[in-house]
Amino acid sequence: MKLGFIGAGNMSGAILDGVLKGGLLQAEQLWVSNRHQDKLERFARLGVHTTTDNCRVAREADLVILGIKPQMFGEVLPQIADEVKGKGVLSISPGYSLAWLREQLPGCHVMRAMPNTPLLVGKGCTALAQKSGDVPEDLFEEVKAVFSSAGEVFVVPEDLIDAVIAIAGSSPAYFFRMADAMVQAGQALGLEPEQALRMAALTMEGSARMLLESGKTAGELTRQVCSPGGTTLAALTAFDDHHFEGMVNEAMERCVRRSQELGK
Repeated sequence: MKLGFIGAGNMSGAILDGVLKGGLLQAEQLWVSNRHQDKLERFARLGVHTTTDNCRVAREADLVILGIKPQMFGEVLPQIADEVKGKGVLSISPGYSLAWLREQLPGCHVMRAMPNTPLLVGKGCTALAQKSGDVPEDLFEEVKAVFSSAGEVFVVPEDLIDAVIAIAGSSPAYFFRMADAMVQAGQALGLEPEQALRMAALTMEGSARMLLESGKTAGELTRQVCSPGGTTLAALTAFDDHHFEGMVNEAMERCVRRSQELGK
């Protein structure tokens, strides 16, 4: 299989790196296009085929991943429509439905996925919209393999993609922001920033592993850390005072609304 990426942004890079590190494909099987040549330099160093011509990628690849910003779909899809007939096209953008994509790209097999950037370190979480009737089973399995090479894949109904964006697609930024706040607070308390960052990150990593492997709920694990009258309970009173759960819920609702606003 030849895999092509239209757009050389962070997510295209994360998927491509995962495919290479996972050994699913070799560099000579990969194509990347971007209108800015400088964005292609890091891919060229990997031995990947690069071009500023989107149509070249569409011609060469068996499966094309649309790694472009949502506002560029109206410009790019008409360019490649004839070249992708009979091929697979995968959108990783919020908002654009399978029905709309089929209208723009008649005669090709369209799919949708919502990956996240931890693909870069082999710990990705990708939601793949359920296969529509015109998509061959072997093509759908190849798409699953692309994302499974660098993480875990969940097949979900398309109408849940917006919810996935809130809980997995955008959420790495939630954790990064919390880590940054913890590091800044640690500095204020006298810790070196490098130490504080590593402590916070390792604690996040370990806590995630406990949540996945302990068989306990997040609530049960929270209570396990707390001692009556202890330091953890004192810290969590600040979460209560500032309505932490309400803030998280509002953040996720705003994320979903924005995805729906982008939708077609």
